[in-house]
Amino acid sequence: MFEHIMVPLDGTELAEQALIPAVSLGRERDSHLHLTTVVRPQRTEYSELTAGLSDSPAEDDYMEAVAARVRDAGASNVSTARLSSDNIVDALEAHRKELGADLTVICTHGRGSIKRAWLGSVADGLVRTSDAPVLLVRAAPAGEARGSEIRTDMSFDRVLVALDGSHFSRQAFGPATRLAGSSDTEFILARIIEASGVGARSAMTGPAVTDERLHQARTLAEAKLNLEVQSFAPDGHSVEAVVELAPSVAQGILDLAQSRGADVIVIATHGRSGIQRLVLGSVADKVIRGADLPVLVVRPQGP
Repeated sequence: MFEHIMVPLDGTELAEQALIPAVSLGRERDSHLHLTTVVRPQRTEYSELTAGLSDSPAEDDYMEAVAARVRDAGASNVSTARLSSDNIVDALEAHRKELGADLTVICTHGRGSIKRAWLGSVADGLVRTSDAPVLLVRAAPAGEARGSEIRTDMSFDRVLVALDGSHFSRQAFGPATRLAGSSDTEFILARIIEASGVGARSAMTGPAVTDERLHQARTLAEAKLNLEVQSFAPDGHSVEAVVELAPSVAQGILDLAQSRGADVIVIATHGRSGIQRLVLGSVADKVIRGADLPVLVVRPQGP
């Protein structure tokens, strides 16, 4: 399980939608939730009249109000922090390391009075720099009404793990298993083979991707994926291996997640795929931008 979960907030109802999966995960696993916001330092001259006064009392009140709602939703371990920095991403990542948080949950966009228009770029920055997994949540346009009860009915009963046959992509295994809340969790290990080049010839790309080559690639991918299923094999959970052909890897992942009713997609940010050595980083970017369901992004460590 994830023991310490950091949730960046920017004072908006959109950003607060990250609380739904965070509280759902945290309450079931008794995790510690760390609600965090970042404000830019005020550029004012020192004065004895202002010395010792809080520079952002409104933000403090807001964070405490959100924390109270989170506790009412059943999360017992909750804390808040207001950071001051011009570099929001660096401040959040440094704070996460200080906390020892092993997961960050954040919406992919948001605008608000505390920090206007920073949440989208912050989510992107954390995905590219954080050593810990980042769970990205696509905010619904309408948002969640502030002051309303926080939903805790989000579950991750069906987890799709996108692989490309590389050691890097397999580093998604650990974080994926930590999403499991019960023995009923089902895992789908997916390998997508891009078939958009069928029938095309080019001096730049070389021979066409023929049906025979695709069949060979699929056979090899299925054999390797079955071995990965054996190495994955989380205790008490169902694991299925799926190899699909698709016009593009990212679209194949999205289509498979929809057809199988996945609750979350788990993907590493880079790696190499078999047929055309696609960089998984670009695939992850497309999946993040195209997914309506949460995406757990893992940045592999090592060379």
